[in-house]
Amino acid sequence: MPELDDAQLEYLLRRAGLSASAEQKAGLKAAYLHLARMAESVRKPRGRMAEPALTYGFGGDDLR
Repeated sequence: MPELDDAQLEYLLRRAGLSASAEQKAGLKAAYLHLARMAESVRKPRGRMAEPALTYGFGGDDLR
């Protein structure tokens, strides 16, 4: 996955009507790859086991 360069970041910020300090821009660029990977995984069909909140592992002692 390619990195977000300065020109792309400036375009996205301008398009969203936002301004950011140099420190904030560095943070956004650092987080970009993680967010891009997450967005890619969200758009794929997944089975029920992909959502941990839908699975329960109660044992006999838990039901007493």
